Amino acid sequence: MNTMNKPRWYLPITIVFLFLGIMLSLQFQAQTRYANDLTLQKTENLIAMVRGLSEKRQKLALEIIDLSNQLRSQLESSQDEQKLLESIQLETEKLEIVNGTVEHKGPGITVTIEDYMPIYYTDILNILNELWNAGAEAISINEHRVTSHTTISSVKINLNTERNPLSEDFYMPYITVNHRVVEYPIVMKAIGDPNNLEKALTFPGGIMDKLALFDTYPVITKMEELIIPADQSSHIHFFVSEYKPEEEEASKNNADSKKENNAKNTNAKNTNAKDSNTLRLEKTRTKLIPINPNKKP
Repeated sequence: MNTMNKPRWYLPITIVFLFLGIMLSLQFQAQTRYANDLTLQKTENLIAMVRGLSEKRQKLALEIIDLSNQLRSQLESSQDEQKLLESIQLETEKLEIVNGTVEHKGPGITVTIEDYMPIYYTDILNILNELWNAGAEAISINEHRVTSHTTISSVKINLNTERNPLSEDFYMPYITVNHRVVEYPIVMKAIGDPNNLEKALTFPGGIMDKLALFDTYPVITKMEELIIPADQSSHIHFFVSEYKPEEEEASKNNADSKKENNAKNTNAKNTNAKDSNTLRLEKTRTKLIPINPNKKP
């Protein structure tokens, strides 16, 4: 009985185990395929991420280069602006020195002229021109700054006084700077290269040789440092305006009309005064008519 039952249970068990084996095999294959798919997906994603990061890196590198160029250009422009400001400041200082608005210091020479040396204002002008041509930066005459507005002339002063009687018409010429008399000794200061300034005055046939013909020998002294003060004189500047003929004609007509009105008013006043004088005269005559007491009415 046991022998007959054994094959009956063996077959179902075999079929069950076979079915389980097939199921396990299919499950294993599915899991392996899924794992392979995940690996492929991860690799593609990583490649895409690497490509995206590479592109971003290139863009950032280009932005860094662009920003570096902008920074370099700004630095260069700021340096150019700084150089421009320094150049403007230097030119401003030169203009201030030329215009005499600031005090100036530096090496140079002095030219001294004593009272016994015959000198005229034209000689002073010639000396100034030679100094300017030799590169003088600033010049003064007895502490009066010489600029483009400076007026140099001469005036004759009568030296005949009660305490010091001389001839009746004894006049001595004096140099004037900006219409102010310059007392002797006349000391001219010039800032610049001392050697060049001295050579400009003492070259053969120059201004010093010409003055020597009239027994005038100015003394030239080289100085390591001179101080020339700023210009203290006031100047009047005249500005040119645009010429407008219509405004000039209108102004002329207004002036003519005013003159006519003034003339009419004057004539009217004269007429009124004449009439008033006539009335006064008639009244006076009326009052002065003699009355004869013997005459009967």
